[in-house]
Amino acid sequence: MKITTEIKATVLFAVLSVIISCAKRPEFVAIDNIAILNSKNDTLMVGMDYIVYNPNNVRTKLRQSSMEIYYRDSLVGNGFLKEQIALNANDTIGIPVSCKISLKRLSTFYPELLTSDSSTFELKGNGKVSFMLNSFSIGLDDQIHLNTKQAILTQIEQNLDYGKNFKLRSISSDKLPSLRKTQLRLEMEAINQMPIAYQIDSLELGFYLDKAKESVAHWTLEEPYDQKPMGSQIIPLQVTFNNLDLLKQMKFSWLTDQKVNFVILGEAQVLIEGYRFNVPIEDLLEISF
Repeated sequence: MKITTEIKATVLFAVLSVIISCAKRPEFVAIDNIAILNSKNDTLMVGMDYIVYNPNNVRTKLRQSSMEIYYRDSLVGNGFLKEQIALNANDTIGIPVSCKISLKRLSTFYPELLTSDSSTFELKGNGKVSFMLNSFSIGLDDQIHLNTKQAILTQIEQNLDYGKNFKLRSISSDKLPSLRKTQLRLEMEAINQMPIAYQIDSLELGFYLDKAKESVAHWTLEEPYDQKPMGSQIIPLQVTFNNLDLLKQMKFSWLTDQKVNFVILGEAQVLIEGYRFNVPIEDLLEISF
């Protein structure tokens, strides 16, 4: 009886050894069903099917799979398989994988990505497959094509938001006020927080003592300004106030506080690779006397 058991165990071990030795490496087939799922904050979510063929006569398991996403040799994102996936015998299966692409890492390439409806990204990675006592790695080296234009436009709009890009920095006067007019010299700092250049095509500002009433002064940019990546520059403003308009909206608190508070409202138009962005501006100006 003992001999019979040993023989059975030996035969079983021999059979398993033959099966294991004959095991074939599962094959990466393709990446399919590529789609941009959503864009949130600084992340672009991309879904795709990682298609694998199992050439063995028994079921195997894909234990883990990870991939890195490159654009022009720069690492911009990654994806991974969260759970084990069973690979049926002699079957091809598409495994859903979610990938995250960092829009911040892509930002230096915005100009060229905005001009393309189909940009090429490189995928590199590997998958780990368990087959009985064996373990295989499945290499991945492929390309996908994505239209990232809308996600980038949304990201740029978020960067060109209230209060971040245009701020008044100083105020002075080079002449005494006349009976009719008061002239002030102001400096506005234009700040570019993105690693790409753009042009400030137009800029209009209105100066208000009360948002609910008419403006008491208006200023318009005469010539476009070129804004360098991740930089700032000073735009000089020469603003003329009509004293009569100021007196019409005069408040008693001016005399007691010895200062006047202006609200500056306006809009800039920024050009990036042919796309025009409207940038709202709101700031406060305090003049003491």
